[in-house]
Amino acid sequence: MFRWQQAEGKRHALDGPFAPRPGETFTALCGAEVTVARRDVPQLGGHWFDPTCSDCADEWLRQDGQARSNEERCPA
Repeated sequence: MFRWQQAEGKRHALDGPFAPRPGETFTALCGAEVTVARRDVPQLGGHWFDPTCSDCADEWLRQDGQARSNEERCPA
């Protein structure tokens, strides 16, 4: 099951049944190894203000069979 988790300045996606806890590292769908901080967990007083990792979002859609074509993407 995919889920979003803020870590290291971005909202990353991961595949797993549970959200990582502060201090735990996970491999995001984009391939980055990121560590969750206390400020990344809303239930512990953190905030979700960081931007979504576009590579994680694209990989989520690809694995879910909803990938956008190059024509559907915004120009860089």
